[in-house]
Amino acid sequence: MAEKTRAKRGRKVLLTLLVVGVVGSLAGFGTFSAFSSTTSNDNNYFQAGTVYITDNDSNAAMYNLTNAKPGDTATSCITVTYLGTLDAVVHLYATGVTGPLAPYVDLTVDQGTSSSPFGDCSTFSGSNIYTGTLAGFPSDYASGLVTNPGAGFWATNDSVTYRFTVTLQDNNAANGQGAGPLDTGLHSFVWEAQNT
Repeated sequence: MAEKTRAKRGRKVLLTLLVVGVVGSLAGFGTFSAFSSTTSNDNNYFQAGTVYITDNDSNAAMYNLTNAKPGDTATSCITVTYLGTLDAVVHLYATGVTGPLAPYVDLTVDQGTSSSPFGDCSTFSGSNIYTGTLAGFPSDYASGLVTNPGAGFWATNDSVTYRFTVTLQDNNAANGQGAGPLDTGLHSFVWEAQNT
């Protein structure tokens, strides 16, 4: 009798396992046989444009006069090139003009073309965009001179050459006398590009 009970129990366990296996198989088969569909939008990408302006000065100053006398002049040319991918508006201004000599230094700036290297104006051709004093030259982007290669804005690979001429006025107020020589302070000319 105990053997019969044990055999019955064994059959019950085996039957239970068989039922669980069949139900699991049916559930698995049902999962894999369901309808399915997908769609995708591929190759999405976002890249920012660039604003990048450079010049050919190799970090050299356009002029550096010391012990100048009335009428002394320096002329230098610099080529500015726009390499950004976004069209830009470029303004020219000066920073660092702080010395008491600046009102007595005449400055002219011409804009045009040249095939000469930095500093050399022998092949320059262009027209005037500023005549005044160094002290009167714009000192920030908002008041800066709007410069362009002819289209109203700068596009990739546009280049413009600028001729700067500085002259010490024949004005005795530029004479520092016993206080020592007057100067303009170290200053920079800045071309700032902002995308349109």
